[in-house]
Amino acid sequence: MKINLIIDKYHNDKAHSIRRALERRGLAISASGYEMTLFVGGDGTFANKSLEFDDRPVLFLSRNWNKPNGSVSYNAQANIDSKSLSKIVKAITAGDYRIEKQPVLNAVYSGKKYSSLYDFFVERYVTKEAMRYEITVRNGKKSFRTYAISNGFIITTPLGSTGYYSYPDTLNGMKPKRIENGKIGLAHILPVRIKDFYGSKKAAPEIRRTFSDHAIVHATIERDVGQIMFGTAGNKGIRIRAEKRIDFYINKKNSLKMVLLNFKH
Repeated sequence: MKINLIIDKYHNDKAHSIRRALERRGLAISASGYEMTLFVGGDGTFANKSLEFDDRPVLFLSRNWNKPNGSVSYNAQANIDSKSLSKIVKAITAGDYRIEKQPVLNAVYSGKKYSSLYDFFVERYVTKEAMRYEITVRNGKKSFRTYAISNGFIITTPLGSTGYYSYPDTLNGMKPKRIENGKIGLAHILPVRIKDFYGSKKAAPEIRRTFSDHAIVHATIERDVGQIMFGTAGNKGIRIRAEKRIDFYINKKNSLKMVLLNFKH
């Protein structure tokens, strides 16, 4: 079986040994004509790089990382170590896996479209002043509005929801919980005030909510606090201007074919 091997730059110290170990177990490694991409690393780099290889199924693998602030790989299917490597290779060569299509989140701002497999988040950047913004979520005839003063907000896919979106779980000492498939998540970042409405009816404020992934999310920042939108490839972020709307939606025609291994790991 021919695979495309992508190793997170933060794991380059083991790149040669990982490649040799896979080849010894019968896999051919090539950047062309491959049947599957194996990505080794953390969630952040996987989110940035995986859409470059959406023409074939992608298997996300983690690596043991002994540093306290090392890579986090909540969505990895298995750990690539000596104990599990043979099992992983056997599973993919025997077809002992299934494919789950992961939705791609789009953001449209100032006429340009950006894509993310995980999330987008917009945060204040150059001032201590909080962000003030309005977000409207529309799904057919149903609408939801939230007005908030906070450090920013997060829009996420299910795959990305174990990341920044789950910061309240981390603060409460809980394990991040992934939102349901078919949903998108909205979270306020450290809010000091939230006012929520379903239609014209006031609702109890919540830091996080989920909506059908058929919904379209419109966000407008009221005051300029140097806000930046992150989540785009390259990690540099996009400068967002006050009073200019950002639209977020799931692209139903585009998805990543993610490999889910059938064995327990």
